[in-house]
Amino acid sequence: MTNINTAIRDELLHLPIVDPTVELSGFFDALPPVAAGTAICLSSPRLTMMRRLLKLWRGLNDASINATMTLAEAHAPVEVASLRDTAHDGNNILELDKKRGRAVLRLRMDQYEAIRAVARSLLKGQRWTWFRGVWGAAGSMYLPQNGYYMSLRMIDRRDVTERLMQTFSSAGILPGRRKTGNRVEFTVRDQDQIVTCLAGMGIVKSTLALEETAIVRSLRSRANKLVNCDSANIGKTVSAAREQMALVDRIDDEGLWDHLPPVFVELARMRRSNPSASLRELGQMMEKPVSKSTVEYRWKRLETFINGTE
Repeated sequence: MTNINTAIRDELLHLPIVDPTVELSGFFDALPPVAAGTAICLSSPRLTMMRRLLKLWRGLNDASINATMTLAEAHAPVEVASLRDTAHDGNNILELDKKRGRAVLRLRMDQYEAIRAVARSLLKGQRWTWFRGVWGAAGSMYLPQNGYYMSLRMIDRRDVTERLMQTFSSAGILPGRRKTGNRVEFTVRDQDQIVTCLAGMGIVKSTLALEETAIVRSLRSRANKLVNCDSANIGKTVSAAREQMALVDRIDDEGLWDHLPPVFVELARMRRSNPSASLRELGQMMEKPVSKSTVEYRWKRLETFINGTE
């Protein structure tokens, strides 16, 4: 399939915008803020996802802005100004930092705090919309040769971490978690749990593609096991036949045919006539057919007889 990260981000970019404030709060929670005077700069090398962020920002309407301000005033100890006049102005657009290969969004501190405050009052049905923003800012998906790997690597904020764990727990997902410096990384390696994450975000096409990949991998793995098993059995058969042919040659060289019991003579001559046959096949070729285990037992007896240990 196409690079899974590219597929997911492309699909995420084109998802319809329903509640921009909730998804924006996910982006703002995951992106590291950089203060620039009275402004906040949010930057990322993920140009596709920053285009999504810009679409969300421009998608703010009067109703969502008013809801945002209400939540912000209730939970954030900041003097909140109206976003209505600034959501679409020329100062709040993406700028491309060509030197660093990053897209940068500059906005006022009160705007940033107002959007982030939305996440503190998330309803149960909004968790995955918020998570979609977090994943857009900090998520990655990999398909190594074996297994599956989804990760979220972001700055370590206690409130955001707790919210993430609640979102995972509500869906029965158990992520790995490790802290490195001021960053924390969450990893999900179970294919079913990864599918749950993608489906929760509304990423349908990539979810189906991942499940299709899982089916193909499963079938390929099963086929490889069968081939390897057959190869191993063939190898054992060839190795045993080679040793038995060497024993028959020794009987010839030492003139031992007249000294062997009839059942051993029949077995040795049958091997000479059928050098590639399996033990089971040899047993069925006998004048009185016998089982594989009987043939194996007779070869061991014949070997000890030739070596003079019996």
